[in-house]
Amino acid sequence: MKFPITREALQAFDIEKDREEVLEEAMQLQITRMVEQICKDLKQNMRSESCRYTKKFVWDKLQNIRHCSSAGYIYEIRNIDKCVSQLIEKLKEVFIGCDIITDPLKTYIIIDWS
Repeated sequence: MKFPITREALQAFDIEKDREEVLEEAMQLQITRMVEQICKDLKQNMRSESCRYTKKFVWDKLQNIRHCSSAGYIYEIRNIDKCVSQLIEKLKEVFIGCDIITDPLKTYIIIDWS
């Protein structure tokens, strides 16, 4: 529910639609947090020889995407593929020109700049 709100909108309030909107907002927030965490983890891993040598970074915390939270509630993401594809699109905006790859089980992401 977005404010300010009209009388008509209050009268037409649909709890299921509101729940979907809350879930979408929580999912977007989760994606933003994951991008920030990936950037932080990559920055720390760039100090290791193996990451600089292979020119790849593997982020193995993708299973965290299955649940997101908002306003103290935990939501299970119903469409993992949609969420992962949105995460990959955000990562492509951050890691320009890099290949962003995920495994079929959606457990890790590889950022490849070779």
